[in-house]
Amino acid sequence: MIISSVPELNKRKEAHLIVFPFWKGVKKAKPAAHLGAFEDKIKGPIAANDFSGAEAEMALLYTQGEKEKRSLLLGLGNEEGVAPDKLRSIYAAVARFCLKKELTTINIVLPNIAQLRGIQVEEALKAIAEGLLLSNYRWTLSSEKASNLLSSITFIGVLPKLMEGVRSCELIAEGVYLARDLINGNADDVTPAFLAKTAEEISKRYPAVEVTVFDRKQIAQEGLGLLQAVSRASFHEPVMIFASYKGAPRSKDHTILIGKGITFDSGGLNLKGTGMMETMRDDMSGAATVLATIQTLAALGKKCNVTAVIPSTENAIGSLSYKPGDVYRSYSGKSVEIGNTDAEGRLILADAISYAEKNLKPTRIIDIATLTGSVVIALGDSMAGMISNNDLLADQLIDAGIKTAEPLWRLPLFLPYRELLNSDIADIKSTGGRPAGSILAALFLHEFVGKTPWAHLDIAGTAFLAKERGYWPKNGVGFGVRLLIQFLSTI
Repeated sequence: MIISSVPELNKRKEAHLIVFPFWKGVKKAKPAAHLGAFEDKIKGPIAANDFSGAEAEMALLYTQGEKEKRSLLLGLGNEEGVAPDKLRSIYAAVARFCLKKELTTINIVLPNIAQLRGIQVEEALKAIAEGLLLSNYRWTLSSEKASNLLSSITFIGVLPKLMEGVRSCELIAEGVYLARDLINGNADDVTPAFLAKTAEEISKRYPAVEVTVFDRKQIAQEGLGLLQAVSRASFHEPVMIFASYKGAPRSKDHTILIGKGITFDSGGLNLKGTGMMETMRDDMSGAATVLATIQTLAALGKKCNVTAVIPSTENAIGSLSYKPGDVYRSYSGKSVEIGNTDAEGRLILADAISYAEKNLKPTRIIDIATLTGSVVIALGDSMAGMISNNDLLADQLIDAGIKTAEPLWRLPLFLPYRELLNSDIADIKSTGGRPAGSILAALFLHEFVGKTPWAHLDIAGTAFLAKERGYWPKNGVGFGVRLLIQFLSTI
């Protein structure tokens, strides 16, 4: 992707399309930027009342004698209603339009919003760039020709000093693409070993990233008993990946990001039914998110210290499958009675949390996982659930979610429900029934946290979508990468 800027309309370069922004007026659309020589050429739809400037409304014109054969009139809606996520969504629609028409080079005339309240030029420019970039993605294994992606974007009316923020948006988008690619890939390809290889490739590109990988033997030696149990029936070897980014070597502040890395979830002996298993290659979305976050932090050169911990295996079925009703010993030493083998994610996360707590000197721990169907019932597919033992950490994450439009809704860490996880034969049972399933899963994880500030993000609803929505694509979304980068940029 080539992203550039020019300060004036007459200094732009050739492109397939030029985009002019308009506000919705009382009687007719009102230009949101200087139109220059285009003023007469594009007035037809406005004069005929065929274009009102409504939000995301578009009118395509064919213009003669210009550097672009096509001009797109783009509605921004009401001036007083402008906001970053509104701009993201509107310009995401432009990107989708370009992908459909196979227009790969575009000139974007920046709206004049300098006089508007509540939004700065830099903020608006970043939102527009994010909308274009986050929608400039397609995943397909079809033999048919894939849509041509945008290869060049030129912003018109932008001074060079403002482009640094756009470059950051591009690096963040590349991280989101990585997460999406990992989530979308065949489960036979994106195995635990593949995730480890991806982490190692990131470390080769960025010297500030160091990677350590535990194989099956080391997992057993370390006593990661729950990860060991879940992995028993899989042909693919389990791993525990540690990808550490040291952007502030002199600081003792250390954030641990733990991503669930179940590369395919059959449900184990409590087998999932037809209609529930077909998308279970996405059960490593937490792992994809934290790996992409590490890559993005390194690319941006952020001044923070972050370690991604990824327990990864398949939850397969076979003669070696771990069994419901049996008891397995965790890394922490606590024994766990298995209530349902389809609740495997909390088991591997519990071992990872305990290990991080004991060995990595965390300032805070955040785990992110496609953990429960219950959170989908509660919150749908537009926001993720969050449970935390620390109000400050929870508030910081919620604020990051608001700024990135990757919203979190805080659910209670309701301790009286802990008794539902009581076991007659072990220290704790892995499940406690269907009611309050997301809270019970978090209460299980809470048993392994200790005193460290901790937050659990359940992205089961937001990680993988059945259809495209705004700048969130169909299938793997990459939800959480932008949120975590925003959070880690402000702590």
